Amino acid sequence: MQEQARQYRDMAKTASWTMVSRILGLVRDQLTAAVFGASAIGAAFIFAFQIPNLFRRLLGEGALTAAIVPVLARKTAQDGKPAAFRFLNHILRRVLPWMIGITLASMALAILWALVRPQDMNVATLTAACMPYMPIICIAALFTSAVNLSGRFGLAEIGSSMLNLCMIIGLGFFGENLAQTDMGKALWLCAGALVGGMLQLLIPLRGLHQEGWRWGSEVVDEPAWQTLRTAFIPAALGAGIQQINFIVSRSLAFKSSDAGLTFYYIANRIVELPIGLFSASIAVVMFPALAQAYAAGDHPSLSRNYARGMRLILAVNVGAAFGLMALANPIVQLLFQFGKFSQENCQATGDLLAIFAISMPFYAMISMATRALNVAGLTPATLRAAIHALGVNAVASILALWLGYGITGLATANAISTIWQYFILRRYLREKCPEFLDESLWKPTVQVIIGSFIMALITFQTYSVLHRWMLHRCNEKLNLLISMGIAGLLGMAFYAVFLDLLKYPERDLLRGYLNKFLKPFGYQIKP
Repeated sequence: MQEQARQYRDMAKTASWTMVSRILGLVRDQLTAAVFGASAIGAAFIFAFQIPNLFRRLLGEGALTAAIVPVLARKTAQDGKPAAFRFLNHILRRVLPWMIGITLASMALAILWALVRPQDMNVATLTAACMPYMPIICIAALFTSAVNLSGRFGLAEIGSSMLNLCMIIGLGFFGENLAQTDMGKALWLCAGALVGGMLQLLIPLRGLHQEGWRWGSEVVDEPAWQTLRTAFIPAALGAGIQQINFIVSRSLAFKSSDAGLTFYYIANRIVELPIGLFSASIAVVMFPALAQAYAAGDHPSLSRNYARGMRLILAVNVGAAFGLMALANPIVQLLFQFGKFSQENCQATGDLLAIFAISMPFYAMISMATRALNVAGLTPATLRAAIHALGVNAVASILALWLGYGITGLATANAISTIWQYFILRRYLREKCPEFLDESLWKPTVQVIIGSFIMALITFQTYSVLHRWMLHRCNEKLNLLISMGIAGLLGMAFYAVFLDLLKYPERDLLRGYLNKFLKPFGYQIKP
């Protein structure tokens, strides 16, 4: 219970800061949509900013982090934390020049792009302006991975909050007051991203310094370095292919129309809210636990922690997916119908949101399955799964466009490829390292699906009745807020009671939170 309680505490801490980050990110997206609408400049910034984010996910939070965490865990177990920190210095000295080189080359290519295709001047200029964010955030991700192994969580989420805040100030204050054109405002948005990126680097750096890390001395451990390189190459290719999936879908959406990418991006961002708030927090906390258990050869701990993480992901994401499908259009209308973003834009985005919600639980489970394979040194399996997903997405996207389904078809293709990728990863886990899957997930899966379906029905019907009743009694935004708020609370209350009555394994987490709330009233629920 001590291990479980510590993990719940770390998840709660990470989720709390993630909530702050996601709320600020939502405000940033609302501001961007209100300022640019579904315009070419807004789509150009979204396209440009995803390029450094591609490298961040590929190098920082993707392959390099996936490779380094198991190696640092083994180094810590064998030689102690100081030796692991000195080996981290060795890694930084070897990878930082490459990251700077990639950044400069990418900026040069963006400038060449602008010269060759003057009609793409805006998107090429914004891409060049955003690229310095890449090495900053990649090094920040390495520092975060190292400090997480020391049991300190939430620093990356604090950094993300600062990024979003800086981008809000860059566009909302400097852009609106100092820029005369939409392009000028977009450049101020890029400047905010760079300042926020520096804060994302400094925050985990300070935490790592408090844990005893110092820049300078290094340990050259060639066997550990070769292990990291061996794990990195297939992980980089796998993460790269997965990001190519995103690039392909968003590029096709960008080419389909100026508005298409904006709708696609906003729907995807809304889906990322529950994933980032809960699922990412679960995976971040469980990854070091899995790595340390594997390094110690503790198979019972492996299966216990993997199953616990997956059950928590199922309980949160399946329920959230059904809820988003039930209220997709009013959610988008409440959050984004401001300024130039019209009701028709909201309707188009809501349709995409309902499609993305279907794949949301699978996307979250991919994060746990991928980490399990990385811990076991099976990064080539993640590469093969990513290739499978890329092929499915490419074929389905081409077919959807050929049949005339447009942006809706692209979203469907992406959802199908995500579901396919999860089942391929699970198959590799079953074949290569079945010790992760010793605890069956069939019963909790059935429980959350049934509970989520009933919850969605209750939520949708309650919302419909309340919204019609208040239609001419108050402002539409207030109507949406009240009707969805009451319907959502009622649905979630039913869902929580349903899982509690069925004795869902992680119900003690919910009861713990309820007891904290009820403590001032002198009432406690039995754990």
